[in-house]
Amino acid sequence: MKTIAKNFFTDKIIHRLELWLFLAVICIINIPMLFGHQFYNYIFSPAEVGAGEWWRVITYPFIHVSWYHLLLDVGAFMLLYHGILEPSWLKRVLYVVFCAIGSLGISMLSPEIFDGGLCGLSGIAHGLMAVSALEIATSSADIKLQRIGIIGLWVVVIKSIIEVLTGKVMFAFLHLGDVGTPLTICHAGGVLTGIIAFVVLRQSDFITRLCRA
Repeated sequence: MKTIAKNFFTDKIIHRLELWLFLAVICIINIPMLFGHQFYNYIFSPAEVGAGEWWRVITYPFIHVSWYHLLLDVGAFMLLYHGILEPSWLKRVLYVVFCAIGSLGISMLSPEIFDGGLCGLSGIAHGLMAVSALEIATSSADIKLQRIGIIGLWVVVIKSIIEVLTGKVMFAFLHLGDVGTPLTICHAGGVLTGIIAFVVLRQSDFITRLCRA
């Protein structure tokens, strides 16, 4: 009983620590919005990255164009990340990394990124939504929950495809504030790499042993 309680406590503390670390970075990097400014030198810009400002590849998800954009993206990201069932903190973080890479990578196919750049957590959030749906579909013995997971996966996949084909964010009319000019293709990138990450991290014995080390 003591071992179970200890493992539960340790896992919860580590999981919460991840969330607090993510939140701390997001808050710090968006401090300029308190004064009506932004850290534009942290937004991903192909030209600036090509000129040597490599850190933009890492910092782009944390930058947002408004308080509304920040609260919307961060709220979705935190809820989805906290809901991941994966017990390994390293795999959970790798899900985020995979989705960030996919979101940015596929966005490079859009000429719009060369004009306005890319920022925000929405692509990663869409990827984590796919991961959560797959976890529910494959981890639960309850057929109803499995169906919910499968439906959830199809919803986020179809939503992303529609956004790529139309070039518009679904339900954009419901937004109550400024979200900039979204690159809808980044959502598809997050979903695609979220699915790939789930399959790879579940099947890789090497990564599993590494995460247990």
